Amino acid sequence: MSLIKLDIPVRTAVLLESFLELDQAILDALPIGVYACDADGQILRVNRRAIELWGRTPKLLDPVQRFCGSFRVESLEGEFIPPGETPMARAVLAGESFEGAEAVVQNADGKRWVARVNVAPLRDEDGSVVGAINCFQDVTREHEMRLEIERQQRNFNLAMIASDMGTWRYTMADNICVYDDNAQRLYGLTEARFLHDKDGVEAKFHPADRNRMWARLAKALDPKGDGRYDVEYRVRQLDDSWRWLSAWGLVEFEGQGTNRKPVAIAGASRDLSERKQAEELHRLLGNELNHRVKNTLATVQSIVNQTLRGAVDTEAARTTLNARIVALAGAHDLLTDRSWAGADLADLAARAVAPFVSGQIALVGPSVDVPPGQALALSLALHELATNAAKYGALSRPEGRVELRWQVQAGRLNLSWRESGGPPVVPPTRQGFGSRLIEHALSRDLDGKTRLEFAPEGVRCSIMAALAEPGPQITPPTTPQTTPQTTWTRPSA
Repeated sequence: MSLIKLDIPVRTAVLLESFLELDQAILDALPIGVYACDADGQILRVNRRAIELWGRTPKLLDPVQRFCGSFRVESLEGEFIPPGETPMARAVLAGESFEGAEAVVQNADGKRWVARVNVAPLRDEDGSVVGAINCFQDVTREHEMRLEIERQQRNFNLAMIASDMGTWRYTMADNICVYDDNAQRLYGLTEARFLHDKDGVEAKFHPADRNRMWARLAKALDPKGDGRYDVEYRVRQLDDSWRWLSAWGLVEFEGQGTNRKPVAIAGASRDLSERKQAEELHRLLGNELNHRVKNTLATVQSIVNQTLRGAVDTEAARTTLNARIVALAGAHDLLTDRSWAGADLADLAARAVAPFVSGQIALVGPSVDVPPGQALALSLALHELATNAAKYGALSRPEGRVELRWQVQAGRLNLSWRESGGPPVVPPTRQGFGSRLIEHALSRDLDGKTRLEFAPEGVRCSIMAALAEPGPQITPPTTPQTTPQTTWTRPSA
């Protein structure tokens, strides 16, 4: 038990005798418990309040029940204190003095309460201890309130830590701001006191935020205002990085009317870094979404215009238009699944040729990511090649075959489309939408080169493009069966 010693001048036995001679009515009128022991620890005198607190009446001059009339005494931490080690025993046996020492007392009926004791040893003229007097009272409610305050403080501290918050107080007289431990961490400080002068502010607060901070501070300090301070700013950290903080507080004024003046600001600050990062990301995503929507609308508009230009058969034009938009939507789905971080070319190719004749198209190549713009362009190009093959080329006959093969070398994509087994190819007399898309738009969108050939044995298309990020170094296989690359062949229906 933590005990506080008190220096008391040498007493005389007369004091003990005087206490013993006091009228019992006077002792019983005292609002605190009082009792005295002799040099052997036997209880000589006790008042009514002490008996009430103990819940029993001790036997006077009893050699068995010495030092204390309590049934059981424990430390505040719950450790048992034997009678011979109580404050009264230590005062009688060792001459120690105690002021404001606290302990838990358990009565015989089970009641538990907190006692605060003041014990003073009594000495004769030679300085020898002849006894001691103990004054004590029940401070259970005060103790519980103190524990509750401590609990609330702990909860407050935990809440401040969990919410990345810290508290501070700025005084005008010395221009000093004092930060708690959490706030020191947020502000990148190594000590609690911070001098809020010109040099300190310029070293700690971001140049772009200082005017706003000073303006909000001036408004809060206005004696005619409500004294509320609220601002967001960036503060320099120990590693020279910047952290966004929100600071708010309330000004303390003194005086009234024209004499009212600010003396301090008490407030708190909170880490806004994650929120600011989220806002910046939201802004970037909004801009990117706006850009992509515009590009998509422009692509759809081009598809519509090219499809309907010179169309004679309205129904056939509608069917073609729908198929092209579905192909574009398929590429969008792939990109959406990966948050528009790109698309796997193998998945994109499989989806582009999925509506066409099964078992006649072989897809040979590695898994490689292509950026969003290239994914949309490739999806439309492959759809146009497959559509043309189904109408006029290899996919228009059961024995026809198409091989789509790609590889990546030194960060460049090489893709080839080869048809075989179809009817003899006759070069078109005019350039349709598919040809224009592949030879012109595709080259621009892919930042590369395309070549479309109408060879008699089958249409061939080669595409070369620079990927946004270098892909894996792939050596083209000699045959699909012996290569470590994956071969995708659509199953028969």
